[in-house]
Amino acid sequence: MMRISLNGDNWVFKNWIDAAFLRDDQEIADGLANDERGWHSATVPGSVQHDLWRCGEIPNPYYERNTLLAEWVPERTWVYKKVFSIDPAHRGKQAQLHFAGVDYEARFFLNGVALGQHRSMFTPATFDVTTLLHWDAPNVVAVVLAPAPREQGQLGRTSLVRTHKTRMNYWWDFCPRMVHVGIWDAVTLFLTGPVRIEDVWVRPQLSDDLQRASGTVTCTLCAVRPTMVVVEVLIQLDGQMVLSRRVEREVLAGQSDVIESFEITEPQLWWPNGYGTQPLYQAQVRVVDQAELGETSDQRTVTFGLRQVELVANDTPDTTAPPYTFVVNGLKLYINGWNWVPLDVLYGVEQPAKLERLLTLAQQAHVNLLRVNGVGLIEKEAFYDLCDQRGIMVWQEFILSSSALDRKPADDPEFISMVAADARQIVPGKRHHPSLVIWGGGNELESLAKLPLDDSEPVLGALHDVVRTLDPDRHWLPTSAFGRKPFNGLSSIANDPYGLHDVHGPWFYEGLTDHYTLYNRGTSLFHTEFGAEGLTNLKTLHATLSPARCWPVTLDDPVWRHLGAWWVRSQQWHDYFGPCPDLVTMVRATQFLQAEGVRYAIEANRRRMYQNSGSLPWQLNEPYPMAACTSAVDYFAQPKPLYYAVARAYAPLQVSASYATLAWANRTVFEAELWVVNAHNQRFDDAVLEARIVDAQGTAYVTEQIMVACQPNSATNATALRWDLALLHEDIFLLDVQLMDHDGGILATNRYPFSRTHNLAPLLHVPQTTLEVHKEIVGDQWTVTLTNSGRHTALFVQFEDGRDSWADGYSYFDANHVCLLPNEQRPFTVAWTNVVPEERQLTISAWNAVTVHLEPQERV
Repeated sequence: MMRISLNGDNWVFKNWIDAAFLRDDQEIADGLANDERGWHSATVPGSVQHDLWRCGEIPNPYYERNTLLAEWVPERTWVYKKVFSIDPAHRGKQAQLHFAGVDYEARFFLNGVALGQHRSMFTPATFDVTTLLHWDAPNVVAVVLAPAPREQGQLGRTSLVRTHKTRMNYWWDFCPRMVHVGIWDAVTLFLTGPVRIEDVWVRPQLSDDLQRASGTVTCTLCAVRPTMVVVEVLIQLDGQMVLSRRVEREVLAGQSDVIESFEITEPQLWWPNGYGTQPLYQAQVRVVDQAELGETSDQRTVTFGLRQVELVANDTPDTTAPPYTFVVNGLKLYINGWNWVPLDVLYGVEQPAKLERLLTLAQQAHVNLLRVNGVGLIEKEAFYDLCDQRGIMVWQEFILSSSALDRKPADDPEFISMVAADARQIVPGKRHHPSLVIWGGGNELESLAKLPLDDSEPVLGALHDVVRTLDPDRHWLPTSAFGRKPFNGLSSIANDPYGLHDVHGPWFYEGLTDHYTLYNRGTSLFHTEFGAEGLTNLKTLHATLSPARCWPVTLDDPVWRHLGAWWVRSQQWHDYFGPCPDLVTMVRATQFLQAEGVRYAIEANRRRMYQNSGSLPWQLNEPYPMAACTSAVDYFAQPKPLYYAVARAYAPLQVSASYATLAWANRTVFEAELWVVNAHNQRFDDAVLEARIVDAQGTAYVTEQIMVACQPNSATNATALRWDLALLHEDIFLLDVQLMDHDGGILATNRYPFSRTHNLAPLLHVPQTTLEVHKEIVGDQWTVTLTNSGRHTALFVQFEDGRDSWADGYSYFDANHVCLLPNEQRPFTVAWTNVVPEERQLTISAWNAVTVHLEPQERV
């Protein structure tokens, strides 16, 4: 059995007039045979827009408003072509040409013969080409892409959607309009014997005591004629044989199933990130056609994991609430999550390094679940493979989403049939991944009465039927948000405090006091979408905007409106920080508010575990370099302060403070509650919790210590603070909290800045301090020790990769965006991946310190 990849940069493409797609097959084939001019180099998998950019036909689409100059692209017909040869030694094999994903509609040709037409980006187009291949001459495959369908953007109507295509491309708040077209997934020629393996489904079940795994391997075969076959099933773990099965069966022409049972003793369990390892078993299936003298006709390997995932009831008196608390392998765990959006607006372009980078960042931030939102993609296999390896559970929604004008999907039979037919092909292709734990119907789907839809909605019922039939061991959620009060807000909490089940919102920083009032009163069971706005990283702004456009930040500027219309809130930012004199200050101020807002929401949710069972902020990544949005990591995969704040909030052992405001004007007493959240399955007895108030010069005004017993897998209300603010002589103060073991070792820390005035302007005016830097290099790791040798706190020390935004490779920091008190010293670890040593550069900045630039040869 052979898999011949037809991927690569040796394709060509060109633009045809729109009517070309409407011609009959013979006219198109004749046109392809005689058309020799105007072809450009192309890459598959890929995107038409990316190929046009690469050959100079459109300007950089990631710069300012250049997407507007590419809006003609999806209106045209495009043709892609490749010439390839096959070793004649394979003559006589059955041949299947497989397009894993074409966006959105296409007609296919091989050697001048029409193969057929396909319409759907998430299902493969597959053709038997056994009799069409040339064995002694080159083959020519051609794909004619139809103009992209007209579809609804975010400001449209869900009821008018008639495709199962990502809607993000049609304009969304985190992505300008750029409607994707192209051959966006792999193209493969499969050569097999007379019996082909269509699918392998390994369906394991763990015993109640987790000491045995039993299940079935279902092998779906397709034979060109009746024959006797031998099917061999081998299961391995880390190269070691676990079991072997061999069965002889007679199969008829066409499709048939061979089912074999198995049992594994002492199974190695797959665990979510932070709770254990992720062993992956391999099931190797080989089919031998007895009529072919014992030769292998086809073979396939499927990776799977052994784990048990349950959802149990939250700690709520509302018996109508669905269960949202995860129990994995018998262990209750809190969900540390993010919402995931497509890697790129041109998602056909392969970016394996960037994908690995983003999922590594998620893993390092203690994330154990990603929600793949219904406005995005059914992702490519590489995404789920990496989630399998990193222990990141996946909640995958079908591509149905809300809109501004209505949120109810179409209910006509043709639409329902199309979506269900897609699902019948999508589900079998993903169900072997242990990371996949939930199928969801879609994002924010509602009735006309503004209530979340359930399975009584025709399209959601049809999708659930598919999942129940083809992947019955996975959990199903019809839509998110879900419950009587699906959106988080003070009025919802006041009117129906137990009715906030799976909730969304808000997506903004709500204010220096209102934000904390809301989250301190939270009652949600599962907080699956919320966030806060901020400007992107300064380096990204400089890479994607001209200097003249960078400042001022205003929606009167069409570039800022194009790249941040929903998220530029100049008046609110002015209220919170006062006037920002320049772009650097505004980036710092808005990114602080973004980080503070989401961090506090997560900490407040974790303090309610397991009444609340998890947090999934919106959003981890972004598919386009927006000037302002809610992402934690920018388009170039560089984290914002928000990323590091959430990573700290998700720490397995975390100490946090609940408070009423950031700005304490007209208040005489500082009040806060201190909590310890322990996600470990062990107790911490005789821990010491120390809290103190320090000013910007590091002077401690109040210090308090208490003994704390930290129960396993729970949140503990440790103490309440009530301190006189009259003791303070400065407008800035910090609450410094640390949890220590009985020997004084640090278990957890947190540091919160506050203002004594009505806003946060004093943070922008702390006197300058001095950072001393010492660097040591061992292989691909730098240890950078910072000492604040000045007289004032260094506010928000930030490490950044000093190279160009488009440069290859990445740097990883074990901590970032932290405050260093005077005379405080702290080591930071910097790990480099795929960056040659002589190109490694760092910048180290703080709000009130001179920026330090580190070059690779320097020994500071």
